[in-house]
Amino acid sequence: MFNLDTVLKILFGKPQIPYIPNLRMSREDRIFFESLTRGMLLSGNPSSGKTTFLAMKMVEYALTYPDRPVFSLDASGSLTNEFIELVHLLPAEQRDSLLRRIVLDIPGHEKWVVPKPMFDPECGLTDEEQVQKAVSIGKELNPNKMTGTPMMADSLETTAPMLYRLLMVIKNEHGESWQITEAKKFLINRYEGGDLHKAIKRYGGIAPEAKFYFENTLLRNEANSQDVASWTKALMSALAIIEPKSLRARYGYYKSGVTAKEVIDKGLIYLVSGEKLANQENAQAFVFWDEFVSLRSIINKRTPHDPLSKPVLLVIDEVYRLFEIEGMAKALGEISTYFRNRKLMPIIVIQAYWQLTELLKEQIWNLGNIYSFAMENQKDAYALAQQLFRYDKHQEKWQAPTDRSNPTAESDRGQYLSEANWIQNLKWRQMIMRRYLNERDKEQFVQFVERTAERPTGILPAPIEDLKDELLKKRAVTVEDALEVINKRKLPDRQVDSRQADTQEAPRPTAH
Repeated sequence: MFNLDTVLKILFGKPQIPYIPNLRMSREDRIFFESLTRGMLLSGNPSSGKTTFLAMKMVEYALTYPDRPVFSLDASGSLTNEFIELVHLLPAEQRDSLLRRIVLDIPGHEKWVVPKPMFDPECGLTDEEQVQKAVSIGKELNPNKMTGTPMMADSLETTAPMLYRLLMVIKNEHGESWQITEAKKFLINRYEGGDLHKAIKRYGGIAPEAKFYFENTLLRNEANSQDVASWTKALMSALAIIEPKSLRARYGYYKSGVTAKEVIDKGLIYLVSGEKLANQENAQAFVFWDEFVSLRSIINKRTPHDPLSKPVLLVIDEVYRLFEIEGMAKALGEISTYFRNRKLMPIIVIQAYWQLTELLKEQIWNLGNIYSFAMENQKDAYALAQQLFRYDKHQEKWQAPTDRSNPTAESDRGQYLSEANWIQNLKWRQMIMRRYLNERDKEQFVQFVERTAERPTGILPAPIEDLKDELLKKRAVTVEDALEVINKRKLPDRQVDSRQADTQEAPRPTAH
């Protein structure tokens, strides 16, 4: 039987691998799933095989652990597409079991939205935790405003939480709280008789700290108009990111399509695909950072080393705007201790290390498992070689100056350059791995896989876009219906009795 690999080896020989003391050949590309509490870094050039490799491992993980949650934050949508295709190629029983668990979310979709209100009583966080989560998102995504002027920083650190506390206590006749989408109304209509005045009058008793703050700042008659403008300018600018229709529908609708708590409790597979936000970098950063912070907030509430806590797999695939956020670098630095104790298992996927901030370039090596395909950038390949391979002073030698002299050992640069050149020239589906066997024990040698596992083949029951639409509609409402609810939202004429509101039902768009 014709075998292309065999023919190529006969004609050109095996790939030239430099002598590396701690490198061994491997016949398998296994990920030891229980070791993922130490985290995993997956790197490689485009079209090197990493997306298919990872999607196959995600399917394997989901089948192995049917009660464990999976979160996937995918910037381009490629990993999402590959995962969904592979699921549909499974035998019927396995396919159906995974499809029941999948929740697909495509932020920015023109027609459908999976709502993710910032303030939701079902999200598993207290009111104050939700307020602080919203504040942290605004601060992390607006570092220039935090370092610009004290007034701008104060608006994000002080005005924002007071505004959010006020929004959360405002209920309409159906018991729905106001959302972050209404914040701008208060900032614009802060004058006598405006919405902010009315809200303070009707609901200030439930949020006394917000009432006191606004009455002594924005609503104070003798307040300097320039100061008030500065207070509101930075906050309104930060909130402008959710003005596009699809994001307004996402964050302004009253009921979540899915929460991080539900994904964890029910062992769901939550796929967030950023393909529709490819040309909206700031919006994509907001969506993915919100998802990460929402998950982290739930993980933070766990008791360390709790045997009843389910491990949570988190895949972040080339979401480079996240990697620019200072808080992300800090979070990765905590993987080896804080998050490992709470059973968060992150897999970070990148094409190149130069795309990371300087801090993250250091923190990324805290991830215990390192898997890499070919790295085109020479500096990246060199950095990887330094991290993975043990220096051997006998490997590279300077030529002896005379016939009677012995060769002298070169610096480590010569060895790592040789290894980097090899990494740069790895073939399609060739991979090197530094693995942990479990949470504690690291494999003795770095492994070289000459060819990763074959991708299953078969015929899909429908085009991939149709399959995705079917999954998306399970938890989505139309953007039009969501906006209708938001746009009709008005400040109630009187304070609503929450006990009475809980007993009333009102017609609302339902998920399709």
